[in-house]
Amino acid sequence: MTVQEVFFKNSRGMNLAGIVRYSEPIEPVKYPVIIVLHGFNEGKNQDFTADLANNLVYQGFLTLRFDFHGHGDSEGEFEEQTIHQQVDDVLSALDFISTLQFANPNRIAVLGTDIGANIALLAAAKDARIKCVVAQGARSHFEHHLQSWFQPREFAELMRTGVHDNLDFRMRKEYVRSARQHDIIEQLKLVFVPVLFIHGNADLRVKIEETRQLFQAANQPKTMEEVFGADHWFRGKEQREQMMKLSSDWVKRWVR
Repeated sequence: MTVQEVFFKNSRGMNLAGIVRYSEPIEPVKYPVIIVLHGFNEGKNQDFTADLANNLVYQGFLTLRFDFHGHGDSEGEFEEQTIHQQVDDVLSALDFISTLQFANPNRIAVLGTDIGANIALLAAAKDARIKCVVAQGARSHFEHHLQSWFQPREFAELMRTGVHDNLDFRMRKEYVRSARQHDIIEQLKLVFVPVLFIHGNADLRVKIEETRQLFQAANQPKTMEEVFGADHWFRGKEQREQMMKLSSDWVKRWVR
């Protein structure tokens, strides 16, 4: 097994930190690729993200997981992030894939969890290099995402002063403005690649109705899988294994 710590630049010239993983080939080969996107206020080494990327390798994929701008080991400040920037980071990751010896740039899937799932969908609406998407725990509206992190008083302060210090992070109102410029339901009309929606029916972080709304709005081909007993991070062993199988089967079907 080959594991490489890598850096690639986004359009702002900032280094994004990632990890590439693949099985060492006996003969020259170009693996299909899965880019794994982490959720809000998380990173490439978050348990769920890392576990997905590491184990999908055993299904015959090369995987790339990376920290968005301002997260983890990537350059930039967390408070500088916007939805636009994160979509741009994915497009930069697509550029980077084409430089890898064992990656097939014509066979790329993107798997996103939490807000990473929304970013995956937005990126697929913009770039035809993405051949299929797996979206887990996605929001149907960014407004729901914002409301989940800020109390009304905190949100009012953020919009009045331009910044708010949460217990875990600092956020600028540019993030809110960027989020409000993206209508996920409308953007799904521009996604013409296969999308697998996955949601745990025990998810208390994001209501399953949000994924149901996305599924209804999406173009064919599409599938929705509701995993019994799974929380937002699929922390149960059985549920996580089920998600990995659903994801790998979907990508194999449409990318391999």
